[in-house]
Amino acid sequence: TGFAWGMGVERIAILKHGIDDIRSFYENDIRFLEQFN
Repeated sequence: TGFAWGMGVERIAILKHGIDDIRSFYENDIRFLEQFN
């Protein structure tokens, strides 16, 4: 087991846009993803 600490693209977007859950990026919901065009 291990830990990953870092500021990935997803984490920066979460902070910038106030997203609650990082899993939202990986659900492939086009309505969610279109917000970031």
